[in-house]
Amino acid sequence: MKTIVFTLFLLFSTTVFGQFQNDKLAEYYYSAKQYEKAVILYEDLHSEQPLTKYYNPLLNSYLFLERFKAAEKLVKRHTKKNPERLDLLIDEGFVYEKWGKLKKANKSYSKVIDEMLPNTSVILSIGNRLYKRGKYEYAIEAYEKGGKLLDGNYPFAFELAKVYEAQGNVKKVSESLIGVISFGEEYLEAVKNALSSYFTTDISKKRKIIFQRVLISQIQKNPDNNGFSDLLIWFYLQEKNFNAALIHSKAMDKRNDERGRRIIKLANICIQNQAYDVAIKSYEYILEQGDDSYYYRKARLDVVKVLSLKVEKDPEANSTDILALKNSYINVLSDLGENAYTIDLMIGYAHVLALYLRDTEAAKLLLIKGISLPRVKNVQRAKCKIELGDIYLMEDEVWEAALLYGQVNQDFKEDEIGHKAKLKIAKAYFYTGEFEWAKAQLDVLKASTTKLISNDAMQLSILISDNLSIDTSTVPLKMYAQAELYAYQNKDSLAQDFCDTLLIRYPENTTLLDDIYFLKASLFLKKKQWRKAIENYQKAVDYQDLLKDDALFKMGMIYDKILDEPEKAFRCFETIILEHGDSVYSIEARKHFRRLRGDKL
Repeated sequence: MKTIVFTLFLLFSTTVFGQFQNDKLAEYYYSAKQYEKAVILYEDLHSEQPLTKYYNPLLNSYLFLERFKAAEKLVKRHTKKNPERLDLLIDEGFVYEKWGKLKKANKSYSKVIDEMLPNTSVILSIGNRLYKRGKYEYAIEAYEKGGKLLDGNYPFAFELAKVYEAQGNVKKVSESLIGVISFGEEYLEAVKNALSSYFTTDISKKRKIIFQRVLISQIQKNPDNNGFSDLLIWFYLQEKNFNAALIHSKAMDKRNDERGRRIIKLANICIQNQAYDVAIKSYEYILEQGDDSYYYRKARLDVVKVLSLKVEKDPEANSTDILALKNSYINVLSDLGENAYTIDLMIGYAHVLALYLRDTEAAKLLLIKGISLPRVKNVQRAKCKIELGDIYLMEDEVWEAALLYGQVNQDFKEDEIGHKAKLKIAKAYFYTGEFEWAKAQLDVLKASTTKLISNDAMQLSILISDNLSIDTSTVPLKMYAQAELYAYQNKDSLAQDFCDTLLIRYPENTTLLDDIYFLKASLFLKKKQWRKAIENYQKAVDYQDLLKDDALFKMGMIYDKILDEPEKAFRCFETIILEHGDSVYSIEARKHFRRLRGDKL
């Protein structure tokens, strides 16, 4: 008995293994376009198991070999075994079409559509099979009839858009995707996703132009349909047309009595995209609603933050923006008072007074008041001390600055703000030529959990080490430290003179050259002399030293945001990714790289 069971098991295993081998071999022949060999194997496999995975390649192999009679028989046999598969009539029609029997082919295609039932899965299967066979007109007919059979419960808009796209009918694609919103705003996100894919290859912008035209036409016909307006705002945001997005957002806000909710969201998007002017306009719209508006207080505070960001980061910012920022601080602090709640505003205003308006005395008085205010949190008091220390450093009061930094470091030894203060102490000693003491502080900070602080500490520590080890004279390093201090104090002409003197007197000091060129580039950047800045950043890159990734990122941002030279920006970010994977800029560089490459983000 055991022998019989074992024999049967062995026979079964051999059969299964043999079928598996034939399956893989047939697949190989089919992929290699060796259809004669593939047919022999697939005929055996299909006769044993009439599965779709054997039927499709066998049918296609017959058609490639122009064995139409065999293909016809196969389809009829497969249809007989699967009578519920109405879509198999499409294969029959396709066989007749390839055979040259066009009347029979059209009859089969029409029969499929005529016999369709109100079943979503069946309609999708038929439409998709017609689409795959390249029978686009019949596919459109199937989906349109399917929509009627289902009484409009499912419009097949996405499927129709796919067929129209294959036909190159750009207007119909837009009409289908936009039209689906009429069935309900719940389709809005799906439409946005479909459009994102559709626009990816729109190099000529033709698709977007026609889409915008069709959508605006729909809005004019249906002004109360929020879905259409929502889609237009989304489209403008994708195109970075923030002004247009704001205009339509304000219209929707008024129409739906949204009380600014949509506008606040738009302002945040604008800030993320550095569209500061539109963000400011958004907040101004909220403020115009009066102080009874739910978002009035937030808008009042956020407009100051946006103006600060514009002055700090926008290369086109000017004295008018600085004055607007000053007035905004004055107005907000006048309304809200100088207290524990507004301490961050006081710190920001002091920064503007000292750095941009050169009124260091008023800035110091404001910060000293902030430090002494009741109910101020310790960390905010520490921020006041750091800002105050920065101002003392600007005034050449290095030891006063170091004292304040030291207090913060002592109170927050294990926190990021304490590490930040310690780095500032080290830099203060670096500026005064106390290099050994500065390096000792920096070496401790290299283990900081904050990558940016750790990176800055490491770079300055290595700069000191390299220059102290090659020469007993510290004159070049002291001159460079003084140049950095002048740059920090906005004494840019003196900083430039020291850099030029260093290049003339110590051209052989290669350990300092990349730092000197990087500092010179930063000075040109402040003057908005973009080409000169790039020229010096490039020299810093050429030295293949620690500042290479820093210089590449700065160059990439200038090319991208200011000079509008995306190809050069792309190469800068690509180099950071390929050669400086551990850089503090690697994440941001990858984002810019993918955006410039055209990736869907």
